[in-house]
Amino acid sequence: MIALSLLILLGCAGGLLGTRRIGHPYQNRTPPKRKKPRTSFTRSQISQLEEKFNKHRYLSSVDRAALAKSLKMTDAQVKTWFQNRRTKWRRHMMEEREAQRQMATKMMQSMMDDRDGGVRLGALQGLQAWSPAAMSPGGGGPGGVGGSPVAPQPPPGHFALSQPPVASPMC
Repeated sequence: MIALSLLILLGCAGGLLGTRRIGHPYQNRTPPKRKKPRTSFTRSQISQLEEKFNKHRYLSSVDRAALAKSLKMTDAQVKTWFQNRRTKWRRHMMEEREAQRQMATKMMQSMMDDRDGGVRLGALQGLQAWSPAAMSPGGGGPGGVGGSPVAPQPPPGHFALSQPPVASPMC
């Protein structure tokens, strides 16, 4: 107990007498390397890179080296440019798909909306499937035995979107 008290006093006294205190662990590290400045490409380089990208999303190492040499760029710059461009392309494709999905959703909602005034999806609910048996004379369809074929009629208040085809004699 006395030894512990003595160590604590010496530790505190040592701190007061000017012995070096260990600071934050990150203060003693070597400074990090400076970040390389952003590379700016010429319009000519970008247009040639875009042209190549539109033909091929991925380049082989041979093609990449040849393109880098022709554009006076490093292989790593071309590789990084293609990686970034593919990421941008994927993001654009996802945004396009989302916009199409939203347009389809809006169109479906407007078709279902009672205030729309046009043909609604509810009109499709009353339609009956067309079948050759229903249209043949004597087939037990709506025309009855020996009667003329009659197309199924939608319920009142609904619009038929198209007429069923008329049965024709087969040769």
